Amino acid sequence: MRVVLMLAALSASALQPSAFVHGHGHGTAPLASRGPRVPSSTMASRSPLVGGLGVRGGARAGVASIAMSSAGASEPAADAAALEVRGGATATANSPLPFTVGAALSSLLHGYDTGVIAGALLLIVPHFGLENAPATVGAIVTACTVGAFLGTVVVSPWALDTQGRAGSLRASSILFIVAGVMLAYSPSVSYLIAGRFLAGIGMGVASAAVPLYVSETTPPESRGAMATIPQLFISSGILLSYVVDLIILLAFKGGWRWMMGASLLPALAQSAAALWLPESPRWLLRSKGADRVSKAKASLERLRGAGVDVGPELNGMIKAVEDDKKAQNAKDTGKGASGGGSFIGMLKNKPARKAAFVCVVLQAMQQMCGINAIVYFTPTILREAGVSTLFSKVTTNTNAASMLSTVIAYTPKIPALLVAMKLMDSLGRRSLLTRGIPAMGASLFGLAMAFMLAEGSPLRGLLAVAAVMTYGVVFVMSLGPIPSIISSEIFPAEFRAVGMSTSVSAQWAFNALVSTAFPILQHQLGTQAVLYLFTGVCVAAQLFTIAFVPETKGKSMEEMEELMS
Repeated sequence: MRVVLMLAALSASALQPSAFVHGHGHGTAPLASRGPRVPSSTMASRSPLVGGLGVRGGARAGVASIAMSSAGASEPAADAAALEVRGGATATANSPLPFTVGAALSSLLHGYDTGVIAGALLLIVPHFGLENAPATVGAIVTACTVGAFLGTVVVSPWALDTQGRAGSLRASSILFIVAGVMLAYSPSVSYLIAGRFLAGIGMGVASAAVPLYVSETTPPESRGAMATIPQLFISSGILLSYVVDLIILLAFKGGWRWMMGASLLPALAQSAAALWLPESPRWLLRSKGADRVSKAKASLERLRGAGVDVGPELNGMIKAVEDDKKAQNAKDTGKGASGGGSFIGMLKNKPARKAAFVCVVLQAMQQMCGINAIVYFTPTILREAGVSTLFSKVTTNTNAASMLSTVIAYTPKIPALLVAMKLMDSLGRRSLLTRGIPAMGASLFGLAMAFMLAEGSPLRGLLAVAAVMTYGVVFVMSLGPIPSIISSEIFPAEFRAVGMSTSVSAQWAFNALVSTAFPILQHQLGTQAVLYLFTGVCVAAQLFTIAFVPETKGKSMEEMEELMS
């Protein structure tokens, strides 16, 4: 856990310095990178919410106001460490990193529960005599993804709209803890499936809540980098599970329950972090209650830092919420019981419908390119590829050898994600996709070619490990984090919760489909043929990206609606 937190902290050095300079006490990018701003006094006169609370872009009573020039005038540069305010005081701007890391602990659990089954299967299959029962093996693997699908479709839309983004993360932590206890016990296959199903529901809720929380609480200029941290934590959780699996395989011959039950430790850490997180100010503004604006302001002040003037940013959020409500009433797009946009309303709204199409297809392509088949079955694939010959001097245990090769192949994904954080806001999302997807296809083709070499050949094992390593590195820099990042950005505010839930549910549905089908297809067609299928999907994903996926780097949440109109 400490290593993961250190990696997240190191990632801050990969960002541009301006990512943490909140010029004008505004919590956003330096003014040179922003569009024209609406004078706060004008904004206040337009908005009854703002006028009623007295939020006018300046400081409230008892808080020093930040020196501001008139609209259109040049503005003073802000020091990177602190912003000068009237009266000689300083306003310290918070980094968004701690709040992003706190939310992303749910992603660490997502990764751990996803990856742990890879090593556990090496022991579960012989323990329960499932060598000739690929459908049962598929059910064990996909119980998590089926639960996650239901979590996103049934639970997360309600939770995100009624309990909030941070509230949804707190609910998911309870599910992770209960599931961890069940998995540590697991006396039978059915009990094991039930525990993974419950963990999956928690994963589904968290996988919808984390990207929304990060996108809604992070300034635009650092949102791309911060939105990559959940993927960093997913990958770190998978790597952690592989390391735990390897240690237990070397120390205990039948310790798969220890592998599964170890998820309790990060689950407890996530529970504590979720209690600490402030709620999303954008969600608070859309909630019910006379004090919603004051709550949103308090949350934004905590996110941006002590003494930082959040009035202009808050005014922009309020105006966006009011504009969305007016547009919704004018178009009669439909509403859910909780006041958020409904699924039917999303389909009637052209920008939301277009966003849903892009996001659902991207999520489907992400899974059908074979990522979770690789994650779940890497030790099995590498054992079949003969990697045990590479590590015969380290261990004669073929299961431990395949797990060791899996750890080696997976480890480079972590530094690759740190590079991706830098590139996400410089090259952009679409550009990374069009560069990364072809490399993924080439890696899958290379892995398939490894199976054409003679069994027992060291070259066969080396090529397999290199192909899996390259595939994973390129994935986390492109098709891994970007579908969820784009999904959290391009939906209109009214449909953001239901849109994100729709996108993530598509991810889990195709995850379950691929994970269930892979062991069956592998058993009937062979690993090599399935890898060729995954390569073909990469070709289709590249063509779709070129034709339909927009570039979203550097745009505010409110500008996204214009992009999709």
